[in-house]
Amino acid sequence: MYNMKPEAKISVDLDGTPYPLYIGRGVIQTLPQHLSSATRNKKTILIYDVFFEDTIIHTLRNLLEQDGFDVVLHAVRAGKVNKNINEALKIYSKLEELNFARDSTLIALGGGVIGDLSGFIASTWLRGMNLVHIPTTLLAMVDSSVGGKTAINFRSTINGIGSYYHPILNLVDLNLVESLSERDYRSGLAEVIKCAIIHDKEFFDHLSLHREKILSREGSYVTDFIDKTIRIKIRHVQGDVKEGGKRLLLNYGHTLGHAIEISTVDKFGQEQLRHGEGVSIGIMAVAHIASRHLGTDEKIKDTLEKMFKDYGLPVDVSSSSLGFNRDRLIRSCLDNVVKDKKRLDNNLRLILADSIGSAGVYNDVPFNLIEETFNLIIKE
Repeated sequence: MYNMKPEAKISVDLDGTPYPLYIGRGVIQTLPQHLSSATRNKKTILIYDVFFEDTIIHTLRNLLEQDGFDVVLHAVRAGKVNKNINEALKIYSKLEELNFARDSTLIALGGGVIGDLSGFIASTWLRGMNLVHIPTTLLAMVDSSVGGKTAINFRSTINGIGSYYHPILNLVDLNLVESLSERDYRSGLAEVIKCAIIHDKEFFDHLSLHREKILSREGSYVTDFIDKTIRIKIRHVQGDVKEGGKRLLLNYGHTLGHAIEISTVDKFGQEQLRHGEGVSIGIMAVAHIASRHLGTDEKIKDTLEKMFKDYGLPVDVSSSSLGFNRDRLIRSCLDNVVKDKKRLDNNLRLILADSIGSAGVYNDVPFNLIEETFNLIIKE
């Protein structure tokens, strides 16, 4: 069993950019002291999910102001529809109007949308200002706030305009985990399980053995699996920030899962599947492909299916329950796979697990096998 830590510090160093990442209850309270030691400039802009308008925002603002910081607030509604150039321009206007310098600080408090948008703005304002991440969803804690990817969407292109940029500080406050809905919490756990599948069978077994404690959000277990998942992500990003080699493994389950996510957006432009739900479905899809393409043992697929079901995560998708015609949905998913990744002749590059704890990049997956898999994973 892994050591249970009430609080943890990870010293991150990516692209020659070192910074501390703290995990624990109430670590948000330490923001002023960390910021004071990092910069003399007291100007800060806090970009936050409007969901927190009446909760921690004003507490955080008061903490910073008591330490002499000048705080500007800017609320953003979560949702990928707001991760766009228009929202970025509003924030750039504030930065210009209030004369924010390179050594001033942008604090991002929210999930992946807020982090991606804020990171992109921080990376481009005067070619780079201070950035602090305070992720508020489990998914953002273990995934999007670590690794340096920043982006905004452009028209119909997801993450069409982006950069790689790292924060000076990341605060993972476990009190925020308690505020997550059951669905959002379980969605984040899909990324945790993914990291175990591609890298660490012992961790996978740990997640299986302690499922009840993890699902009940028992403190030391939450600290432990977040710490472990972040370390796995850092290990895959180090030396490959721009995704030329080992970082590609982190896309396990994402190519097909992302295609299903964006293909099931409703008529109002809202995604009906959480990202983690798309990932669990996508992992089951590539597990089928691995059994057909690599000849892996069917027991691996059965083990993964049991794990996701035990954690209350989907392993397939019902087209009719989401209001879609099955044949049209399959065709849409295939079209989106083509847009998401470049095809080589009639093959597709995918990440496949040959066993639990080991995965590799395969450039020779036949496209007809992708079609077969969507027909299997997308139910009526």
